[in-house]
Amino acid sequence: MNPMKYLILLVLLPVWLVAEAGYYGEDPFVLGMSIDAYALGNIKALPMANPSPGSNVALMGEREQKLGFQHTEGFGGVYQTDVLSGYRDNWSLVLFRGGVSGIPDTRDALLDYGTDGLADTQDSDGTENNGLLDPGERLSINSISYFSTQQFLAELGYSHLVHPKLALHGTARLLYHDLYAESGFGVGFHGGLLYQPFEKMRLGLEVTDILSTTIFWSSGLTEVYAPQLFLGADYNFSFKKIPFIIHPLFQVELSLTGEQAELNQRNWGVATGLEIGFQDQLFIQLGRNALDQFQVGARIRTKYIDLHYGTGFSELSTIAGQTHRVGVGINLGEFDLFK
Repeated sequence: MNPMKYLILLVLLPVWLVAEAGYYGEDPFVLGMSIDAYALGNIKALPMANPSPGSNVALMGEREQKLGFQHTEGFGGVYQTDVLSGYRDNWSLVLFRGGVSGIPDTRDALLDYGTDGLADTQDSDGTENNGLLDPGERLSINSISYFSTQQFLAELGYSHLVHPKLALHGTARLLYHDLYAESGFGVGFHGGLLYQPFEKMRLGLEVTDILSTTIFWSSGLTEVYAPQLFLGADYNFSFKKIPFIIHPLFQVELSLTGEQAELNQRNWGVATGLEIGFQDQLFIQLGRNALDQFQVGARIRTKYIDLHYGTGFSELSTIAGQTHRVGVGINLGEFDLFK
């Protein structure tokens, strides 16, 4: 098949399939994005050192066998995520778990004695046993219970080399939400292309939720995540007498339904990133995502392991607390485990 036909198919197929679809919100697993992709502006259109949920994992040539783990303390530690990811040959895998623990349930803890604070009295204002927390009333500490909410994701991706300059990939995903009172199960698919016109330049395309991702809730509600289109480009500038590289990235995000999942009041957005690498060992990463939020990260690369850190600066982080991401990558190919 002509390579251009792959591009046309990936762009047009989701448009045909979402004629009856509705979009209810941003991908809840965005905090599972790899630290590289996050720090460089929420990049999804181009493959990164570690795979991310909903991102391009197309393979051009040889790729290191790698196993990665990252932990996120979101919004001052309130929301925490753990991600296990890896590459082997043409395959990629992402396992995500996120959640909030220790949420107090005070529904059965109210001492509804009325404004006089005494049980079994007839308050003149009718506040006793009215089900509201009125002045003079309090909660019974021993009656407060605690619960947790959790989200799980599993993504399996496969890359196919069409010819030496073009690869395509497909990803299947399973989602599960446990919101204590309700639960939801979902399934979805992504697809993308990676084209390398020159040795140091890459062009990427990623269509998320290509067949639309559908969540079936225990309440009977059906929730649909409509497709989005990500177009990206990057280039590696290297210098003969200077031991570092300059790696700029650019990404355009488009909603295929006229609604923007990133909630920036437009159906499109632009993200930019810049990575500076020193002797292929230390990488400083700067990015601005489609919401104009500034994000930074760093990666230290050794023969056997990579160490990652990333954080962002947004209005929400100022109010709710900073989000910190730490990760480690193990280069399995250096251990000869599969030979």
